[in-house]
Amino acid sequence: MYIYLDESGDLGFDFTKQGTSRFFVITLLIVYSNDVNKKILKMIERTLKRKVNKRKKGKNSEAELKGSKTDITVKRYFYRLVKDDSFEICTLILNKARVIDKLRKNKPKLYNYISKLLLEKCQFGKVQNRVSLTVDKCKNKEETKDFNNYLLTALRKFIPVTTPFVQYHEASYAHKGLQAVDLFSWGVYRKYERSDLEWYSEFHEKIKVEIMYLPARKRWF
Repeated sequence: MYIYLDESGDLGFDFTKQGTSRFFVITLLIVYSNDVNKKILKMIERTLKRKVNKRKKGKNSEAELKGSKTDITVKRYFYRLVKDDSFEICTLILNKARVIDKLRKNKPKLYNYISKLLLEKCQFGKVQNRVSLTVDKCKNKEETKDFNNYLLTALRKFIPVTTPFVQYHEASYAHKGLQAVDLFSWGVYRKYERSDLEWYSEFHEKIKVEIMYLPARKRWF
């Protein structure tokens, strides 16, 4: 079982500051088959070669696909290559306005907690060999250690003790799986942050779980 985790938006809470997002999105790309996993990685590479770097050489070539930068036509091309394969997308949308002050001041703890909430939705009963979790490398050494230990403890109740659970922190430009989940995470983020469904509508059929965490309170009249 391969799980790739990435996020979109930011964890800033100064909403008077230009560019601060209203939502923070964490997304999982879940692949159960080794063959499908290999294909997704290969199709990211093919998309880069045929659609992004076709006429570029050397320093002008791009090393990765990015949800925020890659053109919608390129995203559609990649999705057409993999849409008939078996994989799932799970996503959690954090409504930042309702996060309590204690967690606003401890962003690593908040990140770990919502990651756990989403990962608990994975169907670990389908695991045949091991669980491999790959996360974008954006934490310092101590934060990485805390993240790994926290998830190992939290998820062991779902993952059989005899099943290896390995965690990797990689740079997105060096890992094609992280580039794939980044594309999907950006689409979910645009849906909630900008009411933009252009890219989201292409792949929404693959979304298994979509959670709005801390939704806005209803107004009573």
